[in-house]
Amino acid sequence: MSNRTLPRLLQSPAVILLLIWMIVPLSMTLYFSFIRYVLNNLRRPEWTTPSFSNWRGFGNYEFVLNNKDFIFAIQNSLLIVGSILFFTVIFGVLIAVLINQSFPGRGIVRVLLISPFFVMPAVNAVLWINMILDPVLGLQGIAVNGLNDIIVGLKDAPLVGWFFSLWPTLEPISFRATQTSAYAVIIMVTWQWTPFAVLIFMTSLQSEDQQQKEAAVLDGAGPWSQFRFLTLPHLGRPIAIVVMIQAIFHLSLYAEIEIVSRGNGNKNLPYLIGEFANNNIGAASATGIFAVILANIVAIFLLRMIGKTLME
Repeated sequence: MSNRTLPRLLQSPAVILLLIWMIVPLSMTLYFSFIRYVLNNLRRPEWTTPSFSNWRGFGNYEFVLNNKDFIFAIQNSLLIVGSILFFTVIFGVLIAVLINQSFPGRGIVRVLLISPFFVMPAVNAVLWINMILDPVLGLQGIAVNGLNDIIVGLKDAPLVGWFFSLWPTLEPISFRATQTSAYAVIIMVTWQWTPFAVLIFMTSLQSEDQQQKEAAVLDGAGPWSQFRFLTLPHLGRPIAIVVMIQAIFHLSLYAEIEIVSRGNGNKNLPYLIGEFANNNIGAASATGIFAVILANIVAIFLLRMIGKTLME
């Protein structure tokens, strides 16, 4: 037996199991997307079973493409994912650079910063939408009412009263509304996933070449120049990895959207699949195939970006 045969034989059970795990669900989804498969249909009971006689061809795909929420779901998915990636990378880099400095209690601060990442998504959404972003009982409503009270008190103050009398009364934002519910999802998911980025960046900063920084200081480089020309290039690979991992997870967001708005004006592709799956399995499967195509397009783009970063 050759030196390559034995390792391949030992790996084959895991590889075969992984292929079955991936190919069987994808094949079933692809099959359902080409047939009429409706769970509850009294007029056509034959459609309630996944039979090949219910073949519909590309009818489910046409139905999904003509759905009024499909294009919006794609746009909303890209908006949510892109915004979360942007904010988590920016905040992650800034926080990682700050806590990489030596200061009393740094170990406790690191543990507290990482802890939000271990909160369950549903719990995270419930806490944010009810305790923080609620316009009446949440911290947002309390803060806005407090600011209004301060402004009212300053209107009668000498010298500056005329200035504050021009200020309008502030109104809290309802993050369950159609136009703002996506922003609530972005805020809560950014809060939860920024610690993940901080952890990766903080680990990478531990291996930064300190001799280069010392040489830069001797050459007269300021903190901004050190950050721009030394720290950021050093974090190039970790940033690319964080972007790819988070994009994979955030394309499948569901719990946060369900809890915040029940899909009212704030749907992504997974949520649209869930709506179809309540009854129309064929349409849900076709939407799932579209989601797989979108995920692969994003993955190819990110892989190219990561490959370019790793080759530099």
